[in-house]
Amino acid sequence: MNTKEEQTQMATENIVGKGELVHQIAARSGLSLKDAEKALDAFTEVVPENLARGKEVRLIGFGSWKLRAIAARTVKSIRTGKDVSLPAHKRVGFSAGTSLSQAAEAPKGKSSTAAKKR
Repeated sequence: MNTKEEQTQMATENIVGKGELVHQIAARSGLSLKDAEKALDAFTEVVPENLARGKEVRLIGFGSWKLRAIAARTVKSIRTGKDVSLPAHKRVGFSAGTSLSQAAEAPKGKSSTAAKKR
């Protein structure tokens, strides 16, 4: 039986964090680690800024982000069983593009983008 520590370790082995992402971007692009981190930081700033302006952000083949309007609705509280009113709000939606979807379907360890480069 797995201990909680082993379960946590197994779960984090499948996560690519910002640091690892920066290393991978630097290795593929030829950028320094500092420049790769700046590029990633800029990307994570620019996408929300454009969404806040009501613009859709689209990377052909990868995917697109856009704000989706969520209508006001009434739901039943699972604690009390009473009806609770949820106000209308906006939520960020992401739709995967073709190459991202194909990478998800590729066998483990092989992405469609890696196959295209060969």
